[in-house]
Amino acid sequence: MQRLIPAVLVAIAAVALVIFALSRLHGGDGQAVVVVEDTPAPTRSAEPPIVVDVAGAVVHPGVYRLAPGSRIADALAAAGGATDDADLAALNKAAPVRDGQRIYVPRPGETVPAGSAGSDAQLKIDVNHATAAELEALPGIGPTIAARIVRSRGGHPFARIEELQTRGLVTARVFADIKEMVTTR
Repeated sequence: MQRLIPAVLVAIAAVALVIFALSRLHGGDGQAVVVVEDTPAPTRSAEPPIVVDVAGAVVHPGVYRLAPGSRIADALAAAGGATDDADLAALNKAAPVRDGQRIYVPRPGETVPAGSAGSDAQLKIDVNHATAAELEALPGIGPTIAARIVRSRGGHPFARIEELQTRGLVTARVFADIKEMVTTR
């Protein structure tokens, strides 16, 4: 037992010496250093899925959840693909889908219902939601006019496409050129 006491004292002295040496390395003021793990920065929550309605000549028509950035082809795949009698040439399979969109796959000779992807109404540019770049794609609309349209709708959205002309944003000639290409949704 008498040999054990000096061994314990030596061990305590060694631990005290190590603690003292470490405290000098990490601050030098003799105070204990507490190591706290860094908390990871909060990550941005994932974008919500896009929900689309796929109908017409598909294997499993229905409502599907797709990842943000999905395309018409992704929606068709989710619905089990097109049937043998589908007119796939009527759809732009590379077009991006948006939340709440209806994608209708027609059969040959069938008209795509209004509001569905590929319908005439769907192909028009919505002057209340289009970006300046999308507006610039219209004939006679350059960066200046596109910016004026975006500013004008900011305070008061367009109720009718004719307001492009009545608000003095486009000339009569430009309006005649674009009236079949734009809509207000």
